[in-house]
Amino acid sequence: MSKVVTEHIVEEIGDSFYTVKMDGTRDPTGCENISIVLRFVDENYVIKERLLTIATAVAGVAKTLTQTLIDEIRKAALSTDKILSQVYDGASLMSGRHGGVQRLLQDELGREIPYVHCFNHQLHLVVVHAMSGERAIEDLFNICNVLYKFTRKPTVAAHYQGNTLKRLLEQRWTGHLATVQIILKSFQDIVELLRHVENSASFPADLRMEAAGLLSRILKPSFKFHTQIICKILSLLEPANRMMQSEEMDLQTAVQLVNTAKECVEALRTEKVFTEMWSECAQERADDTIHPGPTKRRRTLNTTLEDYVVEETVGVGTQENHQMTEKRRLFYSCIDAVTGEIARRFGERNSAFMEAIASLNPESSFFLEPEKVEPLLKLTGTTLVDAEFIVAKKLILKHVDSITPPEDGKWTLKNILGHLHTTLEAMPSVLTAFKLY
Repeated sequence: MSKVVTEHIVEEIGDSFYTVKMDGTRDPTGCENISIVLRFVDENYVIKERLLTIATAVAGVAKTLTQTLIDEIRKAALSTDKILSQVYDGASLMSGRHGGVQRLLQDELGREIPYVHCFNHQLHLVVVHAMSGERAIEDLFNICNVLYKFTRKPTVAAHYQGNTLKRLLEQRWTGHLATVQIILKSFQDIVELLRHVENSASFPADLRMEAAGLLSRILKPSFKFHTQIICKILSLLEPANRMMQSEEMDLQTAVQLVNTAKECVEALRTEKVFTEMWSECAQERADDTIHPGPTKRRRTLNTTLEDYVVEETVGVGTQENHQMTEKRRLFYSCIDAVTGEIARRFGERNSAFMEAIASLNPESSFFLEPEKVEPLLKLTGTTLVDAEFIVAKKLILKHVDSITPPEDGKWTLKNILGHLHTTLEAMPSVLTAFKLY
């Protein structure tokens, strides 16, 4: 059965160029299990991704993984000369510029094969690195993890009426988003559960103490405030993360998605958003405080300042003001950290290949300019014919201007190929450029 499926995949790929996507996980025996996925455009100009095989490497080192990849491709009777690009995560084992799989594959095959760091993985690293810079956010996720384990205990789970909490996964930040969303949605159910366990003699003493400790932490206004910050930021990144997993996603659209998500996160950076969030959390303090502190003496204005307007105080100040100042700092810091990480990780996209890809967009000011597209065609040794690009540019722009775009109301690479591939077959260098893109 496996052989039949593999033969069908090879037949689908035919003589097309393809991108290699590879990831691995180590099993209990120490062997590295590697999934090899090939992405290509079939004879009907449809983008497809196929799992070619799941191979086993005896050692999880770059040289062994590279050789395993090459062996499996050749074993399936595919030509390694048709590898167009390679996509892995950002681990140095895979992405290393000198000894990583991406470098060794190029050295072994003796030609340039561009490496693309998986965008979803990069987005995950953005979240992990940005959030790990704040101790308060780390503490929040530690509490979330303890809450998850607490509600999973059989004696406790029977009394919990809220939505099931999600387990936090280091490899997937979407679990963090799901967790904070559930905590905000089922906050009252969680509070009631912890109060029930704390005050019920039927539970063991250690369980009651754990419930009391968790309750005291989540009833602090800061807990809900931190949860709301994370929920707002991650919710804006989640659509891009989900859309970038689509088979039909292309590199330029992915860059646009990330930039749009970044702009949405930056839009949160206003005093109005902060004040609304902090006010909402602070209002719940009176009802949710378990052990209220002693009533403080009301502060009075110094009589010598009666004829002056006091704009700010100097010295100790109130605890609430200090709290608000710290939360304001945290709020802006989280937003700046996320947008800064996005700019740093996705900002290095000004290469010749990105310009080549951008030049195949009808909305580009340098649409189908031969010198821009040339680096893409050089990867496959395709001869660029200037005349074909001149005619194709006029033809496509005329088509785009005169005909209403299908489906989502926008001309995309998929739509252009779907409508014009028959005509573009008379201009092979242009058609090749679109297929490679």
